[in-house]
Amino acid sequence: MHRLRRWGAVAGAVGALWSLGLACRSGDDAPPSGHEREARSEVLRELMASREKMPDPQALQAQRRELQAELGQGQSVGQGGSGSEQPATNVHGLVAWVGDDELLVRDTGGVERDLRVDNTTRFHRGDREVSRRMVEKGAEVRVAYEVQQGEWVARDVDVLRLSTPPPTPPLEQR
Repeated sequence: MHRLRRWGAVAGAVGALWSLGLACRSGDDAPPSGHEREARSEVLRELMASREKMPDPQALQAQRRELQAELGQGQSVGQGGSGSEQPATNVHGLVAWVGDDELLVRDTGGVERDLRVDNTTRFHRGDREVSRRMVEKGAEVRVAYEVQQGEWVARDVDVLRLSTPPPTPPLEQR
């Protein structure tokens, strides 16, 4: 009788583990939801922010002087969140990563900028407006952005050159 109970307990434990394993598997290989993609974007944004190097204070002052000189010559000025005028800044480079609400652009100096994209961001190719889906990894862009609440927010994205697919290797001749 003890053996029968022992085998019954073992069979019950195996059955419980098997059903638990089935319950943990979702079974469908659907793409991630928008919420999951946004969570991944947030994790990557924080990871990239932790890798950022502090800018050189002297270089920042030089940039500030250049910007003030440009503004003195009548460059475009945006409206800051506090109602004060704030200069719009530009970055020119290649798209390193595209998220649901952000672009990671690597400029010609190798510096990466994580730019937030919202509903007011305009996308252009030449003189016509295009869809934001046209911007892919590897595309050459010029982005005008503003700083809002500590974030870089893209205002205008000019697609200068679309990403090119990698070259296909030649077929071997037999």
